Amino acid sequence: TEDCAICLVPLSRLKNDAMYEACCGNEICVACYMENEASINKQNEENGGKKLAFTCPFCREPVPTAGLEYLRQLQSRSLRNDHYAFTSMGASYRDGVHGLPKDDLKALDCLIQAVELGCDQACVAIGRCYEEGTGVAVDKEIAALFERIGALRGSLGARHNIGSLEYTNLGNHEIAIRHWKIAAEGGSQDSLDALREIYNADGKMPGKEFISKEYLDFAYRAC
Repeated sequence: TEDCAICLVPLSRLKNDAMYEACCGNEICVACYMENEASINKQNEENGGKKLAFTCPFCREPVPTAGLEYLRQLQSRSLRNDHYAFTSMGASYRDGVHGLPKDDLKALDCLIQAVELGCDQACVAIGRCYEEGTGVAVDKEIAALFERIGALRGSLGARHNIGSLEYTNLGNHEIAIRHWKIAAEGGSQDSLDALREIYNADGKMPGKEFISKEYLDFAYRAC
Protein backbone atom coordinates (compact mmCIF):
# COMPACT_ATOMS: atom_id res chain seq x y z
CA THR A 1 0.00 0.00 0.00
CA GLU A 2 1.32 3.44 -0.91
CA ASP A 3 1.40 6.36 1.52
CA CYS A 4 -0.21 9.76 1.22
CA ALA A 5 2.41 12.17 -0.14
CA ILE A 6 1.42 14.76 2.50
CA CYS A 7 0.76 13.02 5.83
CA LEU A 8 2.56 9.74 4.98
CA VAL A 9 -0.36 7.69 6.33
CA PRO A 10 -0.90 4.48 4.31
CA LEU A 11 -3.60 5.04 1.71
CA SER A 12 -6.75 2.96 1.69
CA ARG A 13 -6.97 0.25 -0.95
CA LEU A 14 -10.28 1.84 -1.98
CA LYS A 15 -9.38 4.20 -4.82
CA ASN A 16 -12.14 6.67 -4.01
CA ASP A 17 -10.39 7.39 -0.69
CA ALA A 18 -7.43 9.04 -2.47
CA MET A 19 -6.96 11.75 -5.08
CA TYR A 20 -4.47 11.40 -7.93
CA GLU A 21 -2.67 14.62 -8.84
CA ALA A 22 -1.66 14.59 -12.51
CA CYS A 23 0.63 17.60 -12.04
CA CYS A 24 3.15 15.76 -9.86
CA GLY A 25 1.93 12.17 -10.04
CA ASN A 26 1.26 11.85 -6.31
CA GLU A 27 -1.71 10.33 -4.52
CA ILE A 28 -3.17 12.41 -1.71
CA CYS A 29 -5.57 11.11 0.92
CA VAL A 30 -9.01 12.70 0.95
CA ALA A 31 -8.40 14.24 4.39
CA CYS A 32 -5.29 16.14 3.24
CA TYR A 33 -6.99 17.17 0.00
CA MET A 34 -10.02 18.57 1.84
CA GLU A 35 -7.82 20.31 4.43
CA ASN A 36 -5.93 22.08 1.63
CA GLU A 37 -9.21 23.07 -0.03
CA ALA A 38 -10.64 24.38 3.25
CA SER A 39 -7.46 26.38 3.92
CA ILE A 40 -7.66 28.10 0.52
CA ASN A 41 -11.38 28.81 0.98
CA LYS A 42 -10.68 30.36 4.40
CA GLN A 43 -7.91 32.59 3.01
CA ASN A 44 -10.19 33.73 0.19
CA GLU A 45 -12.93 34.64 2.68
CA GLU A 46 -10.52 36.60 4.88
CA ASN A 47 -8.75 38.43 2.04
CA GLY A 48 -11.85 39.68 0.30
CA GLY A 49 -9.73 40.85 -2.62
CA LYS A 50 -8.00 38.77 -5.24
CA LYS A 51 -8.96 35.14 -4.89
CA LEU A 52 -6.29 32.48 -4.49
CA ALA A 53 -6.39 29.69 -7.05
CA PHE A 54 -6.88 26.13 -5.86
CA THR A 55 -3.58 24.29 -6.00
CA CYS A 56 -2.21 20.79 -5.65
CA PRO A 57 -1.65 20.07 -1.92
CA PHE A 58 1.81 18.68 -2.70
CA CYS A 59 3.51 20.67 -5.48
CA ARG A 60 1.25 23.77 -5.37
CA GLU A 61 0.62 23.65 -9.10
CA PRO A 62 -2.72 25.39 -9.90
CA VAL A 63 -5.57 22.93 -10.38
CA PRO A 64 -6.55 22.75 -14.09
CA THR A 65 -9.69 24.72 -14.86
CA ALA A 66 -10.16 23.17 -18.31
CA GLY A 67 -10.10 19.63 -19.63
CA LEU A 68 -7.27 20.30 -22.08
CA GLU A 69 -4.99 21.51 -19.26
CA TYR A 70 -5.67 18.32 -17.32
CA LEU A 71 -5.09 16.26 -20.46
CA ARG A 72 -1.70 17.90 -21.01
CA GLN A 73 -0.73 16.96 -17.47
CA LEU A 74 -1.77 13.36 -18.06
CA GLN A 75 0.21 13.21 -21.30
CA SER A 76 3.27 14.58 -19.54
CA ARG A 77 2.96 11.98 -16.79
CA SER A 78 2.43 9.18 -19.30
CA LEU A 79 5.80 10.03 -20.87
CA ARG A 80 7.25 9.14 -17.47
CA ASN A 81 5.50 5.73 -17.51
CA ASP A 82 2.95 6.71 -14.86
CA HIS A 83 0.32 3.98 -14.89
CA TYR A 84 -2.24 6.21 -13.16
CA ALA A 85 -1.92 8.67 -16.04
CA PHE A 86 -2.46 5.94 -18.64
CA THR A 87 -5.49 4.67 -16.72
CA SER A 88 -6.98 8.18 -16.54
CA MET A 89 -6.34 8.76 -20.24
CA GLY A 90 -8.03 5.45 -20.99
CA ALA A 91 -11.08 6.57 -19.02
CA SER A 92 -11.06 9.91 -20.87
CA TYR A 93 -11.05 8.21 -24.27
CA ARG A 94 -13.71 5.75 -23.13
CA ASP A 95 -16.05 8.52 -21.95
CA GLY A 96 -15.05 11.17 -24.53
CA VAL A 97 -14.17 13.84 -21.96
CA HIS A 98 -11.37 16.43 -21.40
CA GLY A 99 -11.42 17.39 -25.06
CA LEU A 100 -10.85 13.86 -26.35
CA PRO A 101 -13.16 12.11 -28.82
CA LYS A 102 -14.79 8.93 -27.61
CA ASP A 103 -12.54 6.13 -28.87
CA ASP A 104 -12.82 2.63 -27.41
CA LEU A 105 -9.68 1.33 -29.15
CA LYS A 106 -7.47 4.16 -27.91
CA ALA A 107 -8.97 3.71 -24.46
CA LEU A 108 -8.07 0.04 -24.53
CA ASP A 109 -4.53 0.83 -25.74
CA CYS A 110 -3.99 3.22 -22.80
CA LEU A 111 -5.36 0.66 -20.35
CA ILE A 112 -3.10 -2.08 -21.72
CA GLN A 113 -0.08 0.16 -21.21
CA ALA A 114 -1.24 0.82 -17.65
CA VAL A 115 -1.55 -2.93 -17.00
CA GLU A 116 1.97 -3.50 -18.35
CA LEU A 117 3.20 -0.90 -15.85
CA GLY A 118 1.53 -2.75 -12.96
CA CYS A 119 -1.81 -0.98 -12.50
CA ASP A 120 -4.52 -3.00 -10.74
CA GLN A 121 -7.45 -0.72 -11.64
CA ALA A 122 -6.64 -0.93 -15.35
CA CYS A 123 -7.04 -4.72 -15.09
CA VAL A 124 -10.58 -4.19 -13.83
CA ALA A 125 -11.32 -1.72 -16.63
CA ILE A 126 -10.05 -4.10 -19.33
CA GLY A 127 -12.01 -6.94 -17.77
CA ARG A 128 -15.13 -4.79 -18.09
CA CYS A 129 -14.30 -4.12 -21.76
CA TYR A 130 -14.22 -7.86 -22.49
CA GLU A 131 -17.29 -8.46 -20.34
CA GLU A 132 -19.36 -5.86 -22.21
CA GLY A 133 -17.69 -6.07 -25.64
CA THR A 134 -16.46 -2.47 -25.58
CA GLY A 135 -13.87 -2.12 -28.35
CA VAL A 136 -13.28 -5.89 -28.36
CA ALA A 137 -15.31 -9.05 -28.86
CA VAL A 138 -17.07 -10.32 -25.75
CA ASP A 139 -14.86 -12.91 -24.04
CA LYS A 140 -15.87 -13.94 -20.51
CA GLU A 141 -12.71 -16.00 -19.97
CA ILE A 142 -10.36 -13.12 -20.76
CA ALA A 143 -12.53 -10.82 -18.64
CA ALA A 144 -12.18 -13.21 -15.71
CA LEU A 145 -8.42 -13.47 -16.29
CA PHE A 146 -7.93 -9.70 -16.04
CA GLU A 147 -10.12 -9.58 -12.93
CA ARG A 148 -7.90 -12.22 -11.30
CA ILE A 149 -4.74 -10.32 -12.23
CA GLY A 150 -6.27 -7.17 -10.75
CA ALA A 151 -7.16 -9.01 -7.54
CA LEU A 152 -3.62 -10.38 -7.22
CA ARG A 153 -2.34 -6.82 -7.58
CA GLY A 154 -4.57 -5.67 -4.74
CA SER A 155 -7.76 -4.36 -6.36
CA LEU A 156 -10.71 -4.78 -3.99
CA GLY A 157 -13.12 -4.16 -6.87
CA ALA A 158 -11.60 -7.04 -8.82
CA ARG A 159 -11.72 -9.28 -5.76
CA HIS A 160 -15.40 -8.48 -5.29
CA ASN A 161 -16.14 -9.14 -8.97
CA ILE A 162 -14.45 -12.55 -8.80
CA GLY A 163 -16.64 -13.39 -5.81
CA SER A 164 -19.72 -12.43 -7.80
CA LEU A 165 -18.58 -14.59 -10.72
CA GLU A 166 -17.94 -17.61 -8.49
CA TYR A 167 -21.23 -17.23 -6.61
CA THR A 168 -23.65 -16.37 -9.42
CA ASN A 169 -22.18 -17.95 -12.54
CA LEU A 170 -20.23 -20.94 -11.24
CA GLY A 171 -22.08 -21.82 -8.06
CA ASN A 172 -18.85 -22.01 -6.02
CA HIS A 173 -20.40 -20.44 -2.94
CA GLU A 174 -17.62 -21.14 -0.45
CA ILE A 175 -14.93 -19.81 -2.81
CA ALA A 176 -17.05 -16.73 -3.57
CA ILE A 177 -17.49 -15.98 0.12
CA ARG A 178 -13.74 -16.30 0.67
CA HIS A 179 -13.15 -13.65 -1.99
CA TRP A 180 -15.82 -11.37 -0.51
CA LYS A 181 -14.32 -11.77 2.95
CA ILE A 182 -10.89 -10.70 1.70
CA ALA A 183 -12.41 -7.67 -0.02
CA ALA A 184 -14.59 -6.78 2.98
CA GLU A 185 -11.60 -6.90 5.32
CA GLY A 186 -9.86 -4.46 2.97
CA GLY A 187 -12.80 -2.06 3.23
CA SER A 188 -15.09 -3.05 0.34
CA GLN A 189 -18.65 -2.08 1.23
CA ASP A 190 -20.03 -4.02 -1.76
CA SER A 191 -18.51 -7.26 -0.50
CA LEU A 192 -19.74 -6.62 3.03
CA ASP A 193 -23.25 -6.01 1.67
CA ALA A 194 -23.09 -9.30 -0.28
CA LEU A 195 -22.08 -11.22 2.86
CA ARG A 196 -24.78 -9.52 4.93
CA GLU A 197 -27.43 -10.28 2.32
CA ILE A 198 -26.56 -13.99 2.39
CA TYR A 199 -26.47 -14.09 6.19
CA ASN A 200 -29.83 -12.32 6.56
CA ALA A 201 -31.56 -14.44 3.90
CA ASP A 202 -32.27 -17.18 6.48
CA GLY A 203 -31.20 -20.02 4.20
CA LYS A 204 -32.93 -18.70 1.08
CA MET A 205 -29.49 -17.96 -0.39
CA PRO A 206 -26.76 -20.61 -0.25
CA GLY A 207 -23.59 -20.04 1.76
CA LYS A 208 -24.81 -18.86 5.17
CA GLU A 209 -22.91 -21.70 6.84
CA PHE A 210 -19.64 -20.00 5.83
CA ILE A 211 -20.55 -16.68 7.51
CA SER A 212 -20.85 -16.11 11.26
CA LYS A 213 -22.30 -13.15 13.12
CA GLU A 214 -18.94 -12.68 14.81
CA TYR A 215 -17.27 -12.39 11.41
CA LEU A 216 -19.81 -9.81 10.20
CA ASP A 217 -19.20 -7.73 13.33
CA PHE A 218 -15.47 -7.87 12.60
CA ALA A 219 -16.00 -6.94 8.92
CA TYR A 220 -18.24 -4.00 9.89
CA ARG A 221 -15.37 -2.55 11.91
CA ALA A 222 -13.00 -3.04 8.95
CA CYS A 223 -15.31 -1.07 6.63
